[in-house]
Amino acid sequence: MYVNGIGRTKFGALSESLPELIYQAMCNAIWDSPISIEDLDAVYVSNFLGGPYEKQLHLNSVVSSLLPDLRLPIIRIETACASGSSALYQALISLSKFDNIMVVGGEKMTNGTSEESTLNVAMAGDRLADQKQGLIFPAHYALVAQQHMQKYGTTHEDLELVSFKNHKNSRLNPLAHFNYKEITLDMIKNAAVIASPLNLFDCSPISDGAAAVIISKEKKAERDVKVIGSSLATDHISLAHRKEHTTLEAAKIACAEAYKQSGITPKDLDVVEVHDCFTINELIALEDLGICEPGESKDWIREGKTDINGELPVNTDGGLKADGHAIGATGLAQVCEIVSQLRGEADKRQVEGAKIGLTHNIGGVGGTAVVHIFERSN
Repeated sequence: MYVNGIGRTKFGALSESLPELIYQAMCNAIWDSPISIEDLDAVYVSNFLGGPYEKQLHLNSVVSSLLPDLRLPIIRIETACASGSSALYQALISLSKFDNIMVVGGEKMTNGTSEESTLNVAMAGDRLADQKQGLIFPAHYALVAQQHMQKYGTTHEDLELVSFKNHKNSRLNPLAHFNYKEITLDMIKNAAVIASPLNLFDCSPISDGAAAVIISKEKKAERDVKVIGSSLATDHISLAHRKEHTTLEAAKIACAEAYKQSGITPKDLDVVEVHDCFTINELIALEDLGICEPGESKDWIREGKTDINGELPVNTDGGLKADGHAIGATGLAQVCEIVSQLRGEADKRQVEGAKIGLTHNIGGVGGTAVVHIFERSN
């Protein structure tokens, strides 16, 4: 199974409508691919908030209207913030029937007020058991940060380094939400508190955007990237059912299966995209993926091991934190970055000699976790 086409839009507060963003991403993926649009056998669409924000569901049929008169099977997938990677996971399974599939995800989120955005995004969590008690996402990840600090000696300065690294990377990514803005450590340190110990620069932004990926059963061109691992795991939605809050069990299960499929270990990875919806989650991800032991992620950050020129570059595009978090497109944007890196096409943020890359995409507070592993095929 191979990725032979990638395309995305800029992320940020954009003027285009959701269909326009999706169309742009699909066109970019087709232009990047050796196959034509008439060669597609099916399309998977990922979106989370088209209903509450745009009052538009049935997006599979919307996508059909953006294509020529192909009348393809088109299916919408929703698993909160992991929708993009979940759609890719399902599409890879569907290659048992089809030869070529497009996966496209998009979100239009900046039209709502802050209150509307809080309520809409909160639909990814447990309304009854958690949120009625005030445990919305910033509050939950603040508890995770507090526990990680108490258990392992992590400090807010470590989280500031995560944010600073990802904002610095975004300046090298012309499509990133924060590409235009230089962020300093002082700005991060002195930002307003959202939920202690997390401040504004610990939180990913509300973004518009779309991304698309084309996959095929067989290799089509020299620059195709091989998919060597694909796994999805689901956990209980309520945090009351979690035994431990400084790890996401679904992510550990998904990555273990993906490593097994691919025949690699964390030591073989050259570049990684993780779901840093909040800065603490980048630390949690490094530990859940087995890249380091529990409690050691702070040391990796302090020593610069996750920088672009470090031992294992993480979130070279800026991550959710600074590339942006256009929810339905997020997981696919991660794939676009990894494929660009493995092709050697990442320009100023290129990781030298990158051969194997991984994407880690989370829905809610770990209710869904999807891990994909990719390998350069030339």
